[in-house]
Amino acid sequence: MSTLEKIVKIKREKINLLKSSNNFTDHFITNNTKQYKQSFFDNLRNSTDKYKIIAEIKKGSPSAGIILDDFDPLLCAKQYIEKGYKNLSVLTEEDHFFGSHLHIESIKKHHDIPILQKDFVIDEWQIYQAKIIGVDCILLIAEILTETEIKDFIQLAKSLKLDVLLEFHSENELMKVVDQDVNYLGINNRNLHTLITDINHCLSIRNKYEDVLKRFTIVAESGFNTVEDLEKYRSNGIDMFLIGEGLLKEKL
Repeated sequence: MSTLEKIVKIKREKINLLKSSNNFTDHFITNNTKQYKQSFFDNLRNSTDKYKIIAEIKKGSPSAGIILDDFDPLLCAKQYIEKGYKNLSVLTEEDHFFGSHLHIESIKKHHDIPILQKDFVIDEWQIYQAKIIGVDCILLIAEILTETEIKDFIQLAKSLKLDVLLEFHSENELMKVVDQDVNYLGINNRNLHTLITDINHCLSIRNKYEDVLKRFTIVAESGFNTVEDLEKYRSNGIDMFLIGEGLLKEKL
């Protein structure tokens, strides 16, 4: 079983357990429902920065292990904001990325900044939770969803005024995403089954399928550690990036 399959299996078991309990709804109720004043992607697109970066907050990952031993999500957010980053991504998957929805709640209480919730969405209740805790954008991973699930989850997110970043890696997932009602596609340089990262993967996929992808704005994900990497993408028409480890380890 691959890492991705393990994550989804555990996620499904946890959600089913919560849904069978009497306090499932209470589990998602918090005191904070504040969203940013404009949409997540409007804020990113309107940035005048040369590289439009979604700065990611996480303690660790299956590919990198523990990145920050003294992890403090609120401090990470403060440091990112001080450095001028205008959009954040926060990992909330608990077992492999050491995340929590409480990290988003904490940041939202102290900072007025749009947040993408980075998790493995497989149930509509996760989208309702995202809305309740003040998330501005959700991630949908094509690899773990059917085409119909993607469509339904996008419709639900839009009805809740949440932006959607639809992500894929494999060419095999391309037909799942090209007809979906989204404007932003994330192409992950990392294979979530093998955890192998190819920094040129996103660019290669975009170039190979340029005709079918031209209506989307592409967000390049994973593996960016140098300004040269960013510039290579920008010079080829991609200037939006989702970056975690490279920023957390201060490689960029």
